[in-house]
Amino acid sequence: MLKFEKDTLLFNGREIPPDIRTFGEMRPVLAHPENEPRLEPDSPTYFMYRGVEKFQSIRYDITRILALDLSGELNKTFGHSHPKSKTGTAWLEVYEVLSGAAHFLIQRVNQLGVDDAAMISGKKGDCFLIPPGYGHVTINPGKTDLVLANLVFEGFESDYSMFAQKRGACYYELANGKIVKNPAYGTGFELRKGTAAQFSSSFGSFKPFSKKSLLEVAKNWEDIEFLQYPEHFY
Repeated sequence: MLKFEKDTLLFNGREIPPDIRTFGEMRPVLAHPENEPRLEPDSPTYFMYRGVEKFQSIRYDITRILALDLSGELNKTFGHSHPKSKTGTAWLEVYEVLSGAAHFLIQRVNQLGVDDAAMISGKKGDCFLIPPGYGHVTINPGKTDLVLANLVFEGFESDYSMFAQKRGACYYELANGKIVKNPAYGTGFELRKGTAAQFSSSFGSFKPFSKKSLLEVAKNWEDIEFLQYPEHFY
C-alpha cells in the first residue's frame, strides 16, 4: 500500500512529499549537542507525511524516522504536547508501528514538575494511544527505519515549546542504550516501562485498535470520534 522512493511517499498511486526535520533543527533537544556532530546540519533525521488520508476531520499521517546516531543519542522526534480543547480536555493521538521498532517516551508535567514519565515499547503491528495531557517523543532504537502511522484531529497545532525550552524530554535514550535523566526537569520522578499493548489497553477508547490497523479502525467513525471530541475519551 505504501513505499518510499527516495524522500517521497508513494501511497495508493499518489506521490506525497515530506516535511523534513534536519539534524540542525534537532540540536536544541539533544542530550549532548556539544559532541562532535556526525551529520551535516541539513542532513534529514525524519520525514513527516501529513494528510495521507482523511476521515472527516481526522488526519492519517505517516512518519519515517531514520536509524541514526544523533551525537551519541538514538534518533528521535523533536517532541510535542497537545493543547486543550474548548471543553478543557487535551487532544489525543493514536499511533501504529508499520515497520521497525519504537520507543514512545511520554511525560505528564504540571506546575510542580513531572507527574508521570514512561518508556513504552512498540513493535510492528502495535497501536499506541497518547492520552490527554501527555507530551511525547518517539525514538528509533533499531538499526532500520521506523515507520509510523498516526490518527489525529486536524483542528489543532502541536505545541513544541516545552521541549525546546527544556532541551528535550525528561529522559534521553543514548546510542549505547542507556537512559539518562534530563536535569532541566529537576528530580522527584522515575521512569516506568511497559509495552504499547499493556499501556493502551487500560483505556476503553483503545479497544477497537487492539487488533486492527488504524486504517481499518478509521472506517467506523464511532471508534475514532473521540479524537475530535476528547471529552468523550473518558
